[in-house]
Amino acid sequence: MQLIRITSIPLEYKIETQPGRLEMKQAQNAQQTMSREAPQLNIQSRTIQVRLDTTELRASLNLRTDSEFAKYYADRGRKAAYEAIGEKVQFGNQMAQIQDGVTIAQIVRQKMLEQPTTYTTFLPAVGPQISWQPGEVELNYDPGSVRFDWEVMRNQMEYIPGVYRMHITQYPKVQIEYLGKPNYVPPSSDPNR
Repeated sequence: MQLIRITSIPLEYKIETQPGRLEMKQAQNAQQTMSREAPQLNIQSRTIQVRLDTTELRASLNLRTDSEFAKYYADRGRKAAYEAIGEKVQFGNQMAQIQDGVTIAQIVRQKMLEQPTTYTTFLPAVGPQISWQPGEVELNYDPGSVRFDWEVMRNQMEYIPGVYRMHITQYPKVQIEYLGKPNYVPPSSDPNR
């Protein structure tokens, strides 16, 4: 006779799966923005410039400023002083040659007979100094520009992974049952006796 019954209860489960999928949102049409810069023409001109310098012309006519007069007559005075010193030195040198039979009267007479040098000049002696700078015209042309900015939309893709679910509805177990009657120690303690 069998006193123990062992029952094995298996594991019970339920599996749910959802496959993975790829979702795609289609893009809208491309959009364009156009910006335009207008053409420009810049003209810069400079007129002709003529310079007349009449400083030398006025000096030849003896028309000078105060500072030019002072400088001119100072130079002439210095030159006249050097010429006078030169003449006196030459006169002294001639007098030193008196032993050669030259008399002072001869030296003075020779000096008196000298004729001054004359020359012909035209007034004004020089013309004005003319310098000029030609006029200029500078053209700068900017043709402008047209710019297109494109905004290209892209397809948007999203991958949704698959799902695997396992639900356990019953856990495994082992049941052990005792089929006999209980044994009492001492046997006198059995209530059914």
